[in-house]
Amino acid sequence: MPAPKPKGLWLLRTLVVAGALLAGLGGWLLTTDFAERDAARVAELPQVLPEKFQGLVPGQSVLLEGMLASSEPVGPQGFIVYRREQFNGFEESGVNQGQRKWLGLGTVTPAIAIGAGAASVAVSNRDYRLNTEPHVWMSDVTPRYVSVFDATERLLGFKAGDRVTVDGRVVAGLGDRRAPQRIEATVLFGGGAAAYVESVRGGVLVVKIVGAVFLGLGALLMGVCGWWLRSFRQKTNRRRDGK
Repeated sequence: MPAPKPKGLWLLRTLVVAGALLAGLGGWLLTTDFAERDAARVAELPQVLPEKFQGLVPGQSVLLEGMLASSEPVGPQGFIVYRREQFNGFEESGVNQGQRKWLGLGTVTPAIAIGAGAASVAVSNRDYRLNTEPHVWMSDVTPRYVSVFDATERLLGFKAGDRVTVDGRVVAGLGDRRAPQRIEATVLFGGGAAAYVESVRGGVLVVKIVGAVFLGLGALLMGVCGWWLRSFRQKTNRRRDGK
């Protein structure tokens, strides 16, 4: 590998710093326990159905499992809660090279409720995260990108009647005697409560794998750039010494 020209030294040093940051982030992901703590928290939450919800204590965190419903009009393609994305080509480099890129265009979260039989629990907020959406729709069979104004769009989300689980906490209602308590949602998950617990537990391994990849890439980048920089300095010293 040829030694870089002096004017490229700043770029080389920048790459070394980038490698150090990658390695640092990877090391943090490998050693931190935030994923384990979240998995332990979720595993300990009571799993309840809508008919048992109204007897719970406000402020209690639970996993509420039931069927999705909404009093608002149904959205495009029958979706109720969904994310809109636009195809933006393929990754050109890095560990994700060749993978499809999707640009987020927004999330639609209307007023929803979780029901089972005659029982129903209203969700009090709209700022929850979507996890494991059961339905995907694309405007083209094969994603295409011509321009920002001519590209494939897709919807990922939930439809009426989907079995879902809400990770959230019990909150007081707004004077509705039939349903005095609601749930403040953190996550809306596509599937049952047991599946959600397993999903969060599986996320621990994903975090560790990502950490290992970042650490390896960062160390490799620092090693290559360090060797390159050392080679340049040795060549410069030889020239200075007239060798």
